[in-house]
Amino acid sequence: MKRNVRQQDLLNFHFLSNPSFSSDGGHIAFRVSRPNAEKNGYDSDIWVHSIESGVNRKMTSSGTEKFFCWGHDSTSLVFASKRNEKSNAKSNEKSNEKTPPSSSFYFIDLQGGETTFLFNVPRAVSAIRALDESRYLLTAVYEPEYENPEDADIMIFDQIPFMANGKGYIGQQRTALAIYDAQTGKLDRLTPPFMDVARYTLNGNKTEALVVGVDYQDVKPSTNAVYKLNLFTGSMRCLSPGLSFTFAHAAWLGGTVLVTGTNHEKMGVNENLKFYALEEEKLICLTPDLDSSLGHAVVADSHYGCSELSGAFSPRALPLAKENTRQESARFKGPVFCATDVIKSRLYELSKNGRAEPLTFTTSAVVDYCAEESGRVAFVAYEGLYPPELYLLDSDHESGREKRLTGFNRPLFEELCLSQPIHVTVDNGQGWKLDGWYMKPTNFREGEKYPTLLHIHGGPKAAFGDIYHHEMQCWSAKGYAVIYCNPRGGDGRGSAFQDIRGRYGDLDYHDLMAFTDWCVANLDFVDGSRLGVTGGSYGGYMTNWIITQTNRFKAAVSQRGISNWVSKFGGCDIGYYYVEDQHLGTPWKTPENPWNDSPLKYVGKAKTPLLFIHSTEDFRCELNQAFQMFTALKALGVKSRLCVFKGENHELSRSGKPRNRLARLREISDWFDTHL
Repeated sequence: MKRNVRQQDLLNFHFLSNPSFSSDGGHIAFRVSRPNAEKNGYDSDIWVHSIESGVNRKMTSSGTEKFFCWGHDSTSLVFASKRNEKSNAKSNEKSNEKTPPSSSFYFIDLQGGETTFLFNVPRAVSAIRALDESRYLLTAVYEPEYENPEDADIMIFDQIPFMANGKGYIGQQRTALAIYDAQTGKLDRLTPPFMDVARYTLNGNKTEALVVGVDYQDVKPSTNAVYKLNLFTGSMRCLSPGLSFTFAHAAWLGGTVLVTGTNHEKMGVNENLKFYALEEEKLICLTPDLDSSLGHAVVADSHYGCSELSGAFSPRALPLAKENTRQESARFKGPVFCATDVIKSRLYELSKNGRAEPLTFTTSAVVDYCAEESGRVAFVAYEGLYPPELYLLDSDHESGREKRLTGFNRPLFEELCLSQPIHVTVDNGQGWKLDGWYMKPTNFREGEKYPTLLHIHGGPKAAFGDIYHHEMQCWSAKGYAVIYCNPRGGDGRGSAFQDIRGRYGDLDYHDLMAFTDWCVANLDFVDGSRLGVTGGSYGGYMTNWIITQTNRFKAAVSQRGISNWVSKFGGCDIGYYYVEDQHLGTPWKTPENPWNDSPLKYVGKAKTPLLFIHSTEDFRCELNQAFQMFTALKALGVKSRLCVFKGENHELSRSGKPRNRLARLREISDWFDTHL
């Protein structure tokens, strides 16, 4: 007999990420992470899938594996691990010494056997690629040293941003490319001292790399450049001098440099990217009609550790088939990329005529992927109401087959009674049809009315879909109806829909209230007298905004939200460019514009009991945003509560420590249980 979802079921989830083909195409390595409540963290190990046998093998078991690459001949795996850091940390703790950043790498043969220590690098490293038997290309963090003769506990900032969500106070850190030679033990930094590397792609013989990065001091600009880097000489040449452009990715496609990016001229920082050929320091747009975000924008809380897909693509270019040949391997196969299409994030192939041809159909949200030149794609995706698993898309894309390779989460989810989201379209009265969903309580009884929660996604450049969302299933299991929609400002429907610059709290608020009105009028189980509202990030902002505009909601939970756009300009990692772009002002230039969009301006009208969920290391929507709104509500006598999670950042709901994630779910449920 099936049972309802419990908040603690989160501890039994398996999170898959980082699929990677071996160079011979015979195996797919991937990482599997599981929450560990006892140590309040995640156990991560590397697995390998054999395409021939269909067997999944667990290659490591320490639970401390971070990232990996295939060895140069695909017979082994090289990976970063924290397996020996506990003893080192304890010895440093006894001597009160600060632990300098370092990264340890290990080796394991594909056939199994003992793990072998390879080398340690005195840098924080986030990625590794094997160039040959002894040389490795590392993505590592470098920071300039400052004079400190007093040995003071001090931080020095010479630039903005000097903080980053998930990284803390970064000072003048730069992400750089470096080569480590395991034979000599020498580490050579390749990129310039002030260059911050965003992405790179190797050529076929691993002698050169195309690098997307920005070389700056004082203020990090929104524009960057593409460089060609020689991995033997270290020489570097800019391929895009004089171009005011933001590049996301660059790779070779035959003899052409293919890039994704935008100049932000039409829609500002949220403008959708396009594909370009970069030739002779000029850009040629290959996809003039493409108006879709490149990346996974479907909101969910049940994946972890996945690659950053925004603007990314996997270059694959095989020649066109010769006349009368039937060899599928000779068919042109363009670059593969992920894009959000209305309510789904799919894999697409860029055709020779610049069209985006869909490759995935049965899965609902792709969250990670890799492609090989033969045309096959390994990807991690949500399907139905199941958390993500590993899938394989064969080279014959025309068959549309998405073969599931793993079933880590299936046994648990076969036990659960879930509420199926029901999709509806609602006319907002201003020329748009909104995508929305409602979920009945798991133990729904015909004729009864239920307290109902309006859930608002973050972004605003994001979108809800019909995939598994743990917190919403937990609310449904506790007897709540759940309603949610994609208001203007969201992703997946083109630039005209997503552009709400200068209209925050106007267009989006109208859509959310229109959808709520529709649900109250058309869903007889929705109790319009017992409505709650919640959301995170931008959704937290809208929650703050809503309770200052209407008293129809009887309880609210604002998670990692925003209350004051004026102070946000200098309070977080993106404020110095985002506030002016989206709210048309700064603290010294037309400050009335961001202030007019700020819930704090209207807080005197708020009556709704409000719970704040925030974190001490949130540098995207800084903790002071909650402080300001909470203080105002307390001074006004409005029921409010502030719950601050120590050591967490903006990603608490998605990748926070397991016990903290469970506490967050409990705090939200208890608040609504009390007030609804």
